[in-house]
Formats: sequence, C-alpha cells, structure tokens
Amino acid sequence: MAARETGLERTVPLAALVLFGAMTGLGPFSMSVHLPGLPDMADDLRTSQSSIQLTMTACVVGIAVGQVIAGPVSDAAGRRRPLLAAMAFYAAASAGCALMWSVPALAALRCAQGMFAGFGMTIARAAIRDLAEGQRLVRLFARMAIISGLTPILAPNLGGALLAVTDWRGVFVVLALLGAVLAGAGTVSIRESLPPARRVPLRPVATYRTYRTIAGDRSFLTAALIVGLAYGAMFSYVSSSSFVLTDAYGVSKTQFGLLFALNALGFMGGSQVGAALSARFGSLGALARSLPVATLGSLLIMIGAATHLAALVIAALWFTVTSIGMCMPVASAEAMRYQSANAGTASGLLGLIQFALGGLVGPIAGAFGSASALPLGATMCVVLCAACVLCARSAGGSRVIAATAATAATARPE
Repeated sequence: MAARETGLERTVPLAALVLFGAMTGLGPFSMSVHLPGLPDMADDLRTSQSSIQLTMTACVVGIAVGQVIAGPVSDAAGRRRPLLAAMAFYAAASAGCALMWSVPALAALRCAQGMFAGFGMTIARAAIRDLAEGQRLVRLFARMAIISGLTPILAPNLGGALLAVTDWRGVFVVLALLGAVLAGAGTVSIRESLPPARRVPLRPVATYRTYRTIAGDRSFLTAALIVGLAYGAMFSYVSSSSFVLTDAYGVSKTQFGLLFALNALGFMGGSQVGAALSARFGSLGALARSLPVATLGSLLIMIGAATHLAALVIAALWFTVTSIGMCMPVASAEAMRYQSANAGTASGLLGLIQFALGGLVGPIAGAFGSASALPLGATMCVVLCAACVLCARSAGGSRVIAATAATAATARPE
C-alpha cells in the first residue's frame, strides 16, 4: 500500500490539484457570487425578488442534475474530455446569462451553468479517486478543500467587490472568463486518469443498478450523509451569518468581511488538521473526534446568543467552521474509499446528497429571522448531532464518540 501511494503521489501535479480544487468549488461559487447583486438584477429585469431567487434555485437544480449525469458519463468516456468540455460549456452558459433580458431565459441558462459546474465537481473528485487511495486520498481531498471550501465563504465578498466596478452582467462575464481559463489550463495540466480498460459502458439500466448498489453500500451512504449534514451546517452559516451578525450584534460590513476571512482561514486549517487526524486514527477515528468538537462549537453559539455575548458567538462561529473543515474532506474521502470501480458514479451520488441536504438545511435558520444567533446555532447543532449519531453507528466510532461526549458533559457549566 505504501509503495503504491508513493507512486500515485507523483502522478498528481500541483497544477492539476489546484485546478481540481477550483472545479470542485465552481458550483458553490457560481451560486454565491451573485448574492450581493440579486436586488440589482430584480430592478434591471423589472421583476420581483422572489422571481430572481428562482434563478438561484435553477442553478442549484442544475448542479444536482449535472453531478448525477456526469458520474456515469465520465466512467464511460474517461475524465479529461468530459471535464474540459464541461468547462467550455460552462463559460458559454455564463456568457449567455450576461445577455439575457427575461427571467425564464436567465433561469434556463443558470440551470445549464449549474449543470456544467456539477460536471466539474463530480469529475474532479472522481479523477482524484482514480489516482489515490487510503491516506493519500484523504490528504489530496484535504488539499483540494483549501480551494473548494473557500468558494462559498469568499464568493459573496468577491461578488460585492465586482459590483463596485461593474454590474450584475459583468459578474457573469467574469464567470465566463473563469470557465475559459479553467478549460484552457486543464487542457495543459490535466491528464486522463481513467484508462480505457477500466471504463464502464454507458447503459441506462446498468447505470441505475450501479447507483442503487452504491446507495446500498452502508459505508458510502454513512460517509455521504455526514458530508451532506456538515455541508448543511456550513451552508446555514454562509446564508445566515451576515444578517445575524449585522442585525443582532451591530457588526459593520468591513468587520463582517474580516470575520468571514478569518473563518475561511479556519476552514482551511481545519481541513489539514482533519487529514492529520485521519493519518493517526483512521477516517472514522478522525470523524469521531472532530464531529463532537463541531457540535460543541454550535452549542457555544447558542449559549452566546442566549446570554447576549457577541464575542462568544463570534468566537464559537470560528470554532465551529474550523471543526467542519476538519470533517468534510475526511468524510468525502471515506465515501469514495471503496468506489474505485465506479468512482464517477459514486462521486455524482455524493455530490447529489451533499447539495440536497445543504439545500434543505441551509434556509432553516434564516426562516426564524436575524434578531438572534440562536436559530443559526440550533440548526447547526441539530444537523451536527445527526452526523455524530451516524458516525457513532459506524464501526469504530461509538466508543470514541461516547468518551468525547462524556468529557464534554463533565466540563459543561451548570
């Protein structure tokens, strides 16, 4: 195993790894970068805010559908050509969005944009799985998370900066240029990772059976659900924290930008800590240690909100986001660990579960308003507790979870 992983390490150039990370984060980036410009889009197109929000929904649907399609396609045709084609089509769809003057047409192109971004997300993960396994796979996913994990956090800030020099159409032009750059750089830096001998013919019935088999794999499903729940907690933070911190605690836009950046750095650092924990304790051992820590952070958010301690809320948010960064790459690698034969299909299903749970959980905290951080902390706590339960039910997780929970209980103030 060690020899094999060493050999695989030489086949993943840094440039390719950076591109894979960027492509994995392209979907969340495409969704979030437009958030500051939604009011301007509604005014320019002379429509309601709710109608414009439907274009966001169309993008999310496209990402989910694209990932499900991309997996079997890349298992049959290889990784490189579908990946590069998807980036080129993503650029074309983004450019088309900049030219649209009606909401239905914009929504259709946003769906196409999301679908091709979903292709990139799924195929990039599958390509990494082709090239690595075991702890090497965890390390590569953790390094990719440095880039992909930042995109939903930094995208709204970048969108706001772009709107200072251009309008919402200009943001779509920037996305088109980004897609073109990824396609061009990928042509130079990304090599085919799936040889013809390992490819699986694309047949609808066989594809359905493959999806059903993967979904029935308990180790895959448990890890994928943990990824989805952790992403749901993260998405709750991304979608609600700006309103909560500014409305409830008087944080200025500049201060919020700095806090967002600090949390992004925490997520980056957490992903590397998670990889180190996995190397020492195994993937389940790392999850069994990091998930309770994230849950404790969400409890501290609730305590800070209940006691009106803004400093505690802000510190606990950083603590929780950092801990989620420890969990997500490890859980993603664990889900893909035993899926070498159908890595593309497994990656597509993983992405679908991640975005489905994220989309369901994300809006919950916002539905309770922004007068307090209590709904945000409670939402994060519930989904992270569910992730802890899943980990505890997995082999090797129960004993460590119980010990960590007992330690936290004895340390909890009355």
